[in-house]
Amino acid sequence: MMNFKNFSSQENAVSPVIGVILMVAITVILAAVIGAFVIGIGDDQSTVPQASWDFSQSTEEFDTIDDNADPSVATVVEVTHQSGSSIDHNNLEVTVNGDEAFEIRDEATPGNADAIFDDGGQVSAGNSATIAASGDIDPAGGSGDEVTIANDADFTIDNPTDASELSSGDTIRIVWESDDGGDSSVLQTYEVN
Repeated sequence: MMNFKNFSSQENAVSPVIGVILMVAITVILAAVIGAFVIGIGDDQSTVPQASWDFSQSTEEFDTIDDNADPSVATVVEVTHQSGSSIDHNNLEVTVNGDEAFEIRDEATPGNADAIFDDGGQVSAGNSATIAASGDIDPAGGSGDEVTIANDADFTIDNPTDASELSSGDTIRIVWESDDGGDSSVLQTYEVN
């Protein structure tokens, strides 16, 4: 004869085990969801623009601001946006060894150098700038940190101690940063010869 008392007690033992397994599974799922938001996986991340860049290095003769001084020879690097996404100039920074890079200005607009691609609008295929100096330079004309560069048949450069001409081994980086500053990426790197 079958013992119904033992059979029903075995059936009751399965319920607590299933309950514990379900509670553990729910806890693991909740921990994964909360963890994803805490470390930012759930946030919208900006898409890094895809763009191709070209670097062209040359040597130019520079005349110092002092007309009596001998001219010097300096390296300049032209960086050109070849193809790919147009990028807002506010999201781009060109650096030399981590310092801001500055470009040669036209003879028609002499004065302090401009930061690379800092002339407003979109930087798109065909846009280029010539890197001539880098450092802690205030292009608005702060005292002691000015650099004057003009571009004509000859060049003029006046480097204070905080500004540096390009030299062999310097690393030029094109850096993109999202609007909110939360994301950044190095788009291209070039080492000066």
